Amino acid sequence: MTIIPDITALIVSVIVVCLTLVLKRQFFEPLARAMEAREQEAGGARQAREAAEADAVAAETRVANAVAAVRDEGYREMDRIRREAGERAEATLAAAREQAAATLEAGKDSLREQSARAASELEQVAESLASDLTARVLRRAS
Repeated sequence: MTIIPDITALIVSVIVVCLTLVLKRQFFEPLARAMEAREQEAGGARQAREAAEADAVAAETRVANAVAAVRDEGYREMDRIRREAGERAEATLAAAREQAAATLEAGKDSLREQSARAASELEQVAESLASDLTARVLRRAS
C-alpha cells in the first residue's frame, strides 16, 4: 500500500506555514519588541532608582556632616561663652575681694582711731578721777 500524499495535507501544511509567517510578522515580533522595550524601560527605571538612591545617600552624608560641623561649632561657641563667663566671674570675684579687703582695712583704721581716742579719753577720765580722788583724800586727811 502506497500512501499518496493527500492534497488536504499539503494545503494544511501550506496554511500552517503561511499562518506561522503571518503570525510571526504581525504578532510575535511586535510582542517581542514591546516586551524588550518594556524591559529596557524597567532597566532604565531601575538605573534611575539606583542613581536616586545614591544621590539620597550622598545628600544624607552631606547633611550629617553639615550637622556634625554645626554641632561642633556650637559646642566650641558654648565653651568660649562658658570660658568668658568664668573669666568675668573671676574678675568680679577679684574686684569684690579687693573691695572687701579695702573696706576691712578702712574698718581697721577706723577702729584703731576710735580705740586711740577711747584710750585718750580714758586717760583723761582716769587723770580727772585720780585728781578728784586725791583732792578728796587730802581734804579728809587735813
